[in-house]
Amino acid sequence: MDVDELMPAIEESEEQPPALEAFIPGTHVLGKDEILEPDDSVYIMRHSMNVTWPCLSFDVLRDNLGDERQRYPATAYLVAGTQADQASKNELTVFKMSSLHRTQKDGGNDNYISLLTIFLQILAMM
Repeated sequence: MDVDELMPAIEESEEQPPALEAFIPGTHVLGKDEILEPDDSVYIMRHSMNVTWPCLSFDVLRDNLGDERQRYPATAYLVAGTQADQASKNELTVFKMSSLHRTQKDGGNDNYISLLTIFLQILAMM
């Protein structure tokens, strides 16, 4: 018996892999046992941080470390306002994020930096 008879080649298989779809809050609903996990292949740098309360907005503060930085480790300054359960607990917080490094391991351009991916990840966690 030939191996090809037992296991057809992948290109001969009629089964298509399911299309990946981004989770959109309000449009998609998580199942009872489903957990959202990030796709690390899309982030050049993905770092986590904890905040006291959810932050509805944040902004990147201008600094004197240079424009269009392209070397690691990176440093960035952010400011965010919280939305606490009581107005008296709200905070305006300034963050210094330093020693940020590349986390993607695909062998791509090691000198390329995209701070936007970090900030989008932070925003998604808030």
